[in-house]
Amino acid sequence: MSGSIDVEFIDSGREPKEKPDPKYPNGKPVSLLKYALQKGCTVNLPYPAPRCGLYKVTCRSCGFTAVITVAGRPDDPNILTLPCKGN
Repeated sequence: MSGSIDVEFIDSGREPKEKPDPKYPNGKPVSLLKYALQKGCTVNLPYPAPRCGLYKVTCRSCGFTAVITVAGRPDDPNILTLPCKGN
C-alpha cells in the first residue's frame, strides 16, 4: 500500500557534520510497529536524503503520521514501516 503513503522532505538547511555509522553503509530500515505481528505498511524513503532534515510520512488510508530525522548520510533510514492507526 505504499501508493497511499505520502513522504515529504522538510529541509533544515544544514549539511551533516558527523560521520555516518559504519554499521549501516547502505541505509537502515526503521519500524514503528509496537509488536511483530501488528498490521502495518512499508514505504521506501528517498535515499539518501538531500541533507539534514525530516521526512514527514503520512498514510492516506488510516491517517497515521510520523516524522523521522535524516542527515543526508549513508546511514539514513531508507525503509520505514508504519503501524495502522486502527490497531
